[in-house]
Amino acid sequence: MDRRIFLKGVLGGGALGAVPLAATAKLDELGIAERPVMVVAQAESPEALAMARGLGVELGVRPVAAGVRELGSFGGVTALLDRAGQGRVIGVMDDASALIFQQIAAARGAGLVMDTHRRIGAASLVSFAINT
Repeated sequence: MDRRIFLKGVLGGGALGAVPLAATAKLDELGIAERPVMVVAQAESPEALAMARGLGVELGVRPVAAGVRELGSFGGVTALLDRAGQGRVIGVMDDASALIFQQIAAARGAGLVMDTHRRIGAASLVSFAINT
């Protein structure tokens, strides 16, 4: 393997690895006004609820549990986004619900800050953060 290609990969991987840390950093430390945060978890997934509770404790907010019917419908997702106002939404849900949520949020002008995939036991979860 060419050393230059290897070093580019290592440096690029390190830069991309720092992006989620920057997205979760306290914004007031960066000199940016902190936005309110809403954590949304898929109600039918105990793993998503546990992960959302942990995030909620860390951020000082109470997570919102939303069912698959709410996460899979335009009206349900827009109601959650309206509830979040001009803040940040952190979602923990399965792949399909996350895709629908992110697409509806993007159609409303929200920007995706972070998107990660996690496997906890048998569950495959997506966690993401968007600015509404």
